[in-house]
Amino acid sequence: MQTTVPKSLGASVLMTLCVACGGGGSGSTAAITPSVSSAGPVNPAPPVSTTPPVSTTPPVSTTPPVSAPALSVLAGNPAEAGTVDGSGADVRLNGPTALAIDSAGNLYAGANCAIRKITPAGAVSLFAGAYCAPGTLESFPSAFTLASAADGRLVMTTYGLGIFEVSQAGAARKVAALEEAAGGGRGAAIAYGDGIAAGAAGDLVVSNWIGVRRIAPSGSYTMLDGIASTTAGIGSNTFIPARRGLAVDAAGTVYLATNDNTLLRIDTDGKKTVLAGGPGGGTKDGTGAEARFSHIIALAVDSKGNLYAADSSSATWQSQPPFNELIRKITPAGVVTTIAGTPGVSELKTGALPGGLAPLGGIALDGKGNLYATSGNAIVKIVLP
Repeated sequence: MQTTVPKSLGASVLMTLCVACGGGGSGSTAAITPSVSSAGPVNPAPPVSTTPPVSTTPPVSTTPPVSAPALSVLAGNPAEAGTVDGSGADVRLNGPTALAIDSAGNLYAGANCAIRKITPAGAVSLFAGAYCAPGTLESFPSAFTLASAADGRLVMTTYGLGIFEVSQAGAARKVAALEEAAGGGRGAAIAYGDGIAAGAAGDLVVSNWIGVRRIAPSGSYTMLDGIASTTAGIGSNTFIPARRGLAVDAAGTVYLATNDNTLLRIDTDGKKTVLAGGPGGGTKDGTGAEARFSHIIALAVDSKGNLYAADSSSATWQSQPPFNELIRKITPAGVVTTIAGTPGVSELKTGALPGGLAPLGGIALDGKGNLYATSGNAIVKIVLP
């Protein structure tokens, strides 16, 4: 039986076959329908974000960091005396004249029957003794000069002949005494200890107006300069310095500020060398004998052999204003420069160096590029250049 296919259906099949085989002539007008995969729907492409990516790298600041001032107050107020413990500017100190530092960076300041402990952060507390009125001497000996020994003890001279050590528990014990001098009053004062330093071997180096000695742990001593005692009196106009700088380095070399404003080095074999300075006061920087000092009342030595001196004209018993309160640096070659303080200025001016300093007392180095000094009724910190 013959089946007849309608013309419209045949044309449709033919068109379908043509499309399937890729046909379609240039004159074809048939639409091509895209095939659909039997594997499932095609995932659409993720949308493209127009928001810029967020960086996880922290931004780089173009503002330079704020550096600490080169001359600042660690604790106390240079113009206000007192015995208030605490921290920083809340503290009140009573004219400390002696300063030492231990291996942990803690400072110890001596004045008026007491030793105060100052942490590197500026927290102040009573370490030894008891607060007493200025000018009175009670049961605890009042420190005149102070040093820290390698074993943690503090050692000090007093307003007298005694040499004392202070344990870490704050107990004081006399370990030596200087010989009396003839006469009373100012005549007796020439024998009082005016400088002290602690050697690495447990020895002490102590000075007074007439000499310098090294005291062994056994108590025996050897004179390094000058004499041990005298029966001669002194004239009423004789200059007696309040304190004089004294330091000893790790090798045992002693550095001494003499009574004629020179800086003397005493080697372990006894050889003496004048590093800098000369008779007559002054503030001139220079090398060797060109330099001049007002009066060196404290010394500290660093690991490279550089000396730092508290040079004060207000510390002498016969001084008159204007005062010079300076921190001087002396190299092993005798080159003297002024680090802090301005000649003729005796009030504290913090900030950039050289600034200004109130009357100086003790100084100490922390081995980290900082120098500390008693200045008026405050402890100041100087970042060394």
